[in-house]
Amino acid sequence: MTTRPIPSSLASVVEGLELRQAPVVSRALLEDIADESGSKHSATTIAERLVRAGWLLPLRTHDAWEFAPSARAGRHRSGDPWIELRAHLLHRPDAPVAIAFESAMWEFGYTSHQPGMPVLAHRPNWRPPQSLSARTVSFDWRLPTGDANGLPLWQPATVVVAAADRPAAQGDWGNADEWLPETFRATTSTEVLAEATGRGNATLARLGYLAEWSGRHDIADQIEGLLPEHPTVTFLGRRSPRGRWINRWRLYDALLPQR
Repeated sequence: MTTRPIPSSLASVVEGLELRQAPVVSRALLEDIADESGSKHSATTIAERLVRAGWLLPLRTHDAWEFAPSARAGRHRSGDPWIELRAHLLHRPDAPVAIAFESAMWEFGYTSHQPGMPVLAHRPNWRPPQSLSARTVSFDWRLPTGDANGLPLWQPATVVVAAADRPAAQGDWGNADEWLPETFRATTSTEVLAEATGRGNATLARLGYLAEWSGRHDIADQIEGLLPEHPTVTFLGRRSPRGRWINRWRLYDALLPQR
């Protein structure tokens, strides 16, 4: 256990941080707490002294710190994989970014395999900062995001459509028999079709196949009705050597596990 000193002139500030239990502390929050507690120190001075004392832990995001409450008994990080995302959204709440792909499935509880690297999606033409400490993928989703402890999270329909549209960006295909049917069961055909609008025939063919493979024949049948009578050959995974031929979808599957 590491004993952390509390500067006497900042004891009321630390108390204010303990009361709020904010996972990420901004300069504005420090200023608010300083005003409420009557501290004469500037936010810069407060941050510098609390960082030295181990109550604030520096983040890669500018003007943001992680608070290490007394319950941690030391200057220990929370282990939150989204701490940098929280810090970024604290400054830019409208940033076009969301928890996506295998990270979204982990947040939903549809997989037992936690991603080694957090995965975020962002809108095209937006450059994600390196401070996010995540694998980032450009994808233009249609449905509004959900919420994961205050963070934007893809809906299940977006996850399955994105997996069909960007299969190379989707991880953990080897365990698809665990997460893919669960994700399809959590959505509706209306949501899937809304997310799939305008994606192109290759995406639709892969999506229809994924739906059929997952037992969502209702979705598969509707998607089949959107495809031309003689669609071009589509690939799910590598093109050479080719995978299993799926005649209904005119698709070679080199990703899904054998059953």
